[in-house]
Amino acid sequence: MTATLNGRTPRPGAPLADVPRAAVYCRISDDRRGLGLGVDRQRQDCHDLARRHGWEVVGTYVDNDVSAYSGKPRPQYAQLMGAVQGGQVDVVLAWDPDRLHRSPAELETFIAAVERAGVDVVTVQAGEWDLSTANGRLTARLLGSIARHESEHKSERVRRALEQNAAAGRPHGRRAYGWQRQHTPGGAVREVVVPEEAAIVQRIAGDLLAGESLRSVTAALNADGVPSPTGRPWGKNMVRALVLRERNAGLRVHHGEVIGEGAWEAILDRGRWEQLRAVLSDPGRRTSTGTAAAHLLSGIARCGVCGATLRAAQNRGVPSYRCSADGCVIRRKTDLDRLIVGLVTARLARPDAVRLFAADDSDERSAALVETEQLRARLDHAADQYAEGVIDGRQLERITAKLRPMLAAAERRAQVVDPAPLLDGLAGTEGVAEVWEALPLSRRRAVVGTLMEITVNRTRQGARTFDPRAVTIAWKGSGA
Repeated sequence: MTATLNGRTPRPGAPLADVPRAAVYCRISDDRRGLGLGVDRQRQDCHDLARRHGWEVVGTYVDNDVSAYSGKPRPQYAQLMGAVQGGQVDVVLAWDPDRLHRSPAELETFIAAVERAGVDVVTVQAGEWDLSTANGRLTARLLGSIARHESEHKSERVRRALEQNAAAGRPHGRRAYGWQRQHTPGGAVREVVVPEEAAIVQRIAGDLLAGESLRSVTAALNADGVPSPTGRPWGKNMVRALVLRERNAGLRVHHGEVIGEGAWEAILDRGRWEQLRAVLSDPGRRTSTGTAAAHLLSGIARCGVCGATLRAAQNRGVPSYRCSADGCVIRRKTDLDRLIVGLVTARLARPDAVRLFAADDSDERSAALVETEQLRARLDHAADQYAEGVIDGRQLERITAKLRPMLAAAERRAQVVDPAPLLDGLAGTEGVAEVWEALPLSRRRAVVGTLMEITVNRTRQGARTFDPRAVTIAWKGSGA
């Protein structure tokens, strides 16, 4: 017999079948635990409906944890539409109309596709959608508009709730590493520190402030079997992102901006967290990572002729430091290393070493960091105004030209790094030379880069012995 459904016949040219072919579509928007229980119930109800009507289910398409309102691609829905357009089905089954669409534009495309293919649409909750008639299409559009309104209204409620949480300093979303949520007797939810996880964040912060590189800190965490927030091995980017979170210092972030204090206990005090930001963004400290870390002065010492950094190289089979640009200067590695180590350890052995290398006023650094945040926010606001047509390109250019130099100056002031954690257990300590030799190379490089500027100048032609007078040392801060 001809494959008819509710009095309709397939489109001309479509293959005839004794039993109408049904395609089931199931979707749930939010399945954070990945259980798929919602789509399982939909699938069972749709299959039961097909069985009652005597239809053959030739395909089941499931989009789990995918919203029809967000506009994100729905892979299984796309496959369903391919089957419809390919003449592979006679009826589309869904649990409810809003499982198929919450976008009016997408609904119009669907109506056109099923009308061309001669495919019927039936739902468990709302019965048949007869999209071949004007009244049927009107009903579909009305239901689609209602579903869209419900989604938008829900989105507004969620957004408002998030804004209220942000204004009150309360967290939202998944549990943050380092804290766990507890219910108070009054029914409120608060975040309390997880000591074991907080200790990991503090360990990372302490190692980085002591001059360890991200690479070495990451390797140590993995070697010690410390579990990461994801359960996978630690990576440098993971370590960096974890320790630089604003919430570590008790700061609440909303839409990418710090908006005030959070309603939770900080893991790191504000000053220590600001130091981490300065350390991890300071060019001098970054030389302690990467391939240059295999040599004490590579990437730190500079050429007195052209200003380029010196890099490790072989000179007639002898390990040396050589100008990385044009080879303007070259020195034996052992000679230059011995000179610098002797100067650093001698200076650090002085009883007043801690005072000599005291950092600049931390209040000034904090103010500079706040100023950089404010200037970046002003630049972002100007860009938003340009995108919205509030200002034109010329006005944006004028604003940017004025704010960029101010931002650069504030960033330079904010890059003052407090060497106190770096020199802890080293400055003013007896046996500094022995302590120095026991330090990892990354920390030794960080100490040198933080305390001095090294310039290697040319020597008189034909000189065969190392001349320390051809090396200029400028002590940073008040250490001169």
